[in-house]
Amino acid sequence: MSNSLPTFTSENEEQTRKLEFLHLEFLDLFTRHKDMVENESVILTSLYLEKLGRLQLELLEKQTESSRLKLKMNLIQAAINRNEQPDLRSIELEIQARLQNYYAQIEAQSIALDEAKQVLSHLISEEETQKLKEIFRVLCKRLHPDLNPNQTEEEKDLFINVKAAYDLQRLSDLQNILLYLNEPSKEKLILISSDEKIERIKHLENQVINLKFKIEQLKLNFPFSIEKLILNEDYIVRKQNELRIQIKTSEEEIIKYSNIINIMADE
Repeated sequence: MSNSLPTFTSENEEQTRKLEFLHLEFLDLFTRHKDMVENESVILTSLYLEKLGRLQLELLEKQTESSRLKLKMNLIQAAINRNEQPDLRSIELEIQARLQNYYAQIEAQSIALDEAKQVLSHLISEEETQKLKEIFRVLCKRLHPDLNPNQTEEEKDLFINVKAAYDLQRLSDLQNILLYLNEPSKEKLILISSDEKIERIKHLENQVINLKFKIEQLKLNFPFSIEKLILNEDYIVRKQNELRIQIKTSEEEIIKYSNIINIMADE
């Protein structure tokens, strides 16, 4: 005997509303996870490298050179302490071997910076950029708090999403928000039997749980773990200044070790 309910019972209508909600929730989570894995991760990493990577690479190069000179100085001094004439060729070969991993890091980071530049320069076409700006303007008019002082909490959250989508040049996200504001669409599921609705609800609830877990795991890892910082200009400027200070310190060490090596060579 079927457990199907008549189409218009209150229980069936409640199941329909729940299934509608789960459809929308699943679609949102599915597209969110897909975008995080396939697009946002690459874009956020590229933004991070573009804003801080050049200085980080310069710092790595300076620190490596400082380490090279300090090691050279110590190896020369060790030879002198043994009353030996320093074999500069052997010393350079030993230095190359010891610092091989650092040189590999420099090369890898240089390649990553080039790739990041390529990613950011090919995000969207000029036509898409224009669409992005037009939709952003429309959404700002409808959601910016200065223009809409009596906003609901939902509208406030939407505007946060609008700004994030614009900063990351996610045209599809802006289009979806605009569609949602203009005409929120819901699939009509009234004619599906109660038994089938129950099965679909169970399936979608499990899928939603799995997707939420996957998304939370992604958020714990780079670059999502520092997404807000990547888009925070004050933080970026502060980190850039910190890196410049570290670079200057390394440059001073390079000069110091170079001078010492020159004195040792004269002796």
